[in-house]
Amino acid sequence: MKFNVLYEGAFHFNGSKGSKKIIILSLLLSSCGLPYCHKVQLTEDDLSWINHYHENDTILYKSNHNNRDTLIVKCVDINNPRNTFILDTEGQNWIEGDNEYYGFAYVDMMLKHSPDTFHIGFEVRRYDRNGKLVNSCIFCEWGWLNKKMDLVCVKIGRKYYKNCIRRDTTQMEHNYGEQSSIGLKEVIWNKKLGLLQYSLENGEKFMIQK
Repeated sequence: MKFNVLYEGAFHFNGSKGSKKIIILSLLLSSCGLPYCHKVQLTEDDLSWINHYHENDTILYKSNHNNRDTLIVKCVDINNPRNTFILDTEGQNWIEGDNEYYGFAYVDMMLKHSPDTFHIGFEVRRYDRNGKLVNSCIFCEWGWLNKKMDLVCVKIGRKYYKNCIRRDTTQMEHNYGEQSSIGLKEVIWNKKLGLLQYSLENGEKFMIQK
């Protein structure tokens, strides 16, 4: 599984009236020889999944076996249209048929889990301003691609965490790469805190230290 940033998104059409109007207008503009661009912005709420991360942040995790991991933020990449005016071809090459611009935000990280180092990446992207935000993730040797935000409330210890993505490896795809296997079992990603907890097949659970 190799993404750019996590993946290149395909055009998504859900049949809504707004989407139909955009497609019809785009066809009319194209037939007249005028440049146009279908753009979808990430909202401030969408960006809250990413913008609490900053380059070179160091985040500590402690396990129920009293081991410690370190997560280092390598880069944060936010690409979002400044406006959605259909005749504004910001960031596009209309002459070559590049007329779609979907906002996305991505964080690229490195997990130091003794004795190895692993790659972690998380992305949010929006295809429809009236539809659900989608997310993708690379987590060591596992990952998922282009999933809708199906949020749950998670209880860890005595505390409840709202707005969480919770996935185990039965809901992921295996990322066949050159890196070592961490033996992942489950990942919990929180809107406010980011990577909240990850569990391994041996029963060890690493929790963010805040």
